[in-house]
Amino acid sequence: MNAQIRRLLGPVKPILRPVRDWVPYQLGRNIGPSDWIAPSWRARYNRLLAFGVRGMSRRNFLALKASYPYYKARGRYMSVASRLIDELSARYRLRTALELGPHLRPIATNADVLDIVAPPGLRTKGRVVKGDATGSWPFPDKAYDLVVALQVFEHLGDRQADAFREVVRVARHAIISLPVDWVMSDPANCHHGITEERVLGWFAPVKPTRVVEGNGGPKRRVIYVFENLPDGPPAAAGSASGAPTAA
Repeated sequence: MNAQIRRLLGPVKPILRPVRDWVPYQLGRNIGPSDWIAPSWRARYNRLLAFGVRGMSRRNFLALKASYPYYKARGRYMSVASRLIDELSARYRLRTALELGPHLRPIATNADVLDIVAPPGLRTKGRVVKGDATGSWPFPDKAYDLVVALQVFEHLGDRQADAFREVVRVARHAIISLPVDWVMSDPANCHHGITEERVLGWFAPVKPTRVVEGNGGPKRRVIYVFENLPDGPPAAAGSASGAPTAA
C-alpha cells in the first residue's frame, strides 16, 4: 500500500517536498542550515514561489568563479550569505533589495546597487545608483526590504556608524559581512585588526539578531544579520569614502 502511494505521489514530489518542509518551519522547529553544496528547503521554497529577492545560485557563482579569479577564494562566505538571503526571503517575502559595492554581480537577485563608482562590467537587473555610502542615501525611508553589504564597511574610513544609520533608515532587514581579526603586514590596511567588539560598536544601539560565521581561518569573515530593523532618522549629511569593491 505504501509503495503504491509513493508511486502515485512521485510526479508531484517536487511540489510537495518544499511545502512539507515549510510547515515545521512555520511551527517554530529549528531547521538545520545549509549552503550551496546542500541547498536547503528555503532555497527550494524560494524558487518555487519565485520571490523577488533570492541569493545567488550555485550555478551562477561557479560561472563567475570560472571566469574571474576574484571569486575563487570567496565561495564559502558568499554561499552562507546567499543562504541567509534565501532564509529571510522565505520568512519575510522580500521583494526589494539594495546591495553596496558588489564586485561584478550582486549576490541578491534583482538588487539595486549603490556605489560611489560603478565598477566596469557590473551586471545587475536592478538600477545602479551612484552615491557615497557614508553620506545621505538618495532613497526614502524603508525603501528596501533588504540591504546587503559584503566586505564593504571596512572601507568606509571612520564613518561606519553613519553608513549603518542609513541602513536602518532605508531597510527593513540587513545582511552585513566584515573581516574580523585579520592581521595584515601593514597595520594601516583597513582590514587589519577589526574586532567583533569594534564592529558591534558601529551598529550600536541596534543589535544583530544573528551572528553567523562566513568562513574561518586567518581571513575570517563574520556575517551580521538584522531582522525587523527599527525606524531610524536620516543620517547626517557628509562625505568621506564611498562603497568600493568588496575585499
